[in-house]
Amino acid sequence: MSEGEDARGGREYPARLKLVSVLVILVITLGGGWASFAPVPRQGDGAPSRLGRRLLPEIVAGRSPAATAEAAEAYLRAAERAGLDPSEAFAQAFPDSAQVLGMLALDRDIEDFRDYASLPGAAGAYYRSEAKIAVEMRPLRRDYEAAFAAAWEAASRAEGGTRSSLGKGESPYIADSGEVWIPAKSELASSHPYALDVFFQHVDKKGEIEKGPQILALRAGIVVAAGRDWTGGPGAADYRGGGMSPASGNGIVVYDPITRTYCSYFHLSSVALPPGAIVGRGEVLGLGGNTGMNARREGHGEHVHIEIFDAARGAALSSYEIRSILVN
Repeated sequence: MSEGEDARGGREYPARLKLVSVLVILVITLGGGWASFAPVPRQGDGAPSRLGRRLLPEIVAGRSPAATAEAAEAYLRAAERAGLDPSEAFAQAFPDSAQVLGMLALDRDIEDFRDYASLPGAAGAYYRSEAKIAVEMRPLRRDYEAAFAAAWEAASRAEGGTRSSLGKGESPYIADSGEVWIPAKSELASSHPYALDVFFQHVDKKGEIEKGPQILALRAGIVVAAGRDWTGGPGAADYRGGGMSPASGNGIVVYDPITRTYCSYFHLSSVALPPGAIVGRGEVLGLGGNTGMNARREGHGEHVHIEIFDAARGAALSSYEIRSILVN
C-alpha cells in the first residue's frame, strides 16, 4: 500500500521533550486509541519518523463514535505539533489496503479468496492471508467507519472547511464524457454483478502497459486505501507484489461519511492521492490503466473497474445501480 506523499518542509518543530509531554497527557486522558499513534518529530534528514503501529482492530473495536472523534482531534493536534500535515498523519494510522478490502468483502468474495489461495507464488500467498483478514475485519467495519468519519471531519477543518459539496451539479462521469463509454443495460447481465467496468475510448500503450484518461471521484470523502506499486504481468504466476491486490492492481478507495459509501477504483496506471487525503467530487484520483493480473492480459484492459459498497445497507451496489449513478 502507498504510504502517502513526501512530507512538506520548511517548518519549525517542537523539541522532543515537549511533544512527549503532550502525548503522555493524551494517553492518560483518552485511554489509548488514536493517541497511542501520536507521531514523533522529524529526524535530522527532514523525513518524518514512522509511526510504530496502525489503527489496529483491538484499538478500534468498542470505542463510541464520540470517543473516536475526540481521540482523532487529539491525534491531529499532536500530529501538527510533530510537523505532519493531516493527510500524512492519518495515512500512517489507517489500516492497510488488505484490511480495508477485507472489511468490504462479501461472502462470495471470501469464497473467491479461498479459491485463489491455490494460485502460485505471491498471488496465492496474498489470497490465503486475505481470506483470514476478511473474517477478522468485517465485524469491525462500523467501528472503522467512525474512525474514518472522525478523521474526515478533523482533516477537513484543518483544510479550512468541508469539501463535501465540491463539484456539486457537475456530470457524475468518472472521466470526461468523450474519454469513456458506459455499457448499455442489456450488456450488464453477462458482466460483474456487483461492479461496473467503464471502458476507455483510447489509451496510450507502451508494450503491454496501458495509460488511460484521468479518473475522477464520483463522490467526496476521504481516501482510506491506495495502492500504487503493483508489479506483475498477465497472470497470477507473474504477480510480484504491491497494489491493492494481485487482481485489482493499483487503485484507490474513497469513503464518503455523508452517504456511508465506499467507492473503489481499480486497475489504475497511477494513483494521485495517498490515504488520509480529503477528496472533492470530480477531483482527479489518478490515471486509468491495466494493472492487475487479469486486466494486464491482452484484450482485457482499457477500462476502470468500479465498486461501491453501501455501509448503511451492508451490501455492494449492483452493476445496474452503479450505472444509474453514472448516467443520471
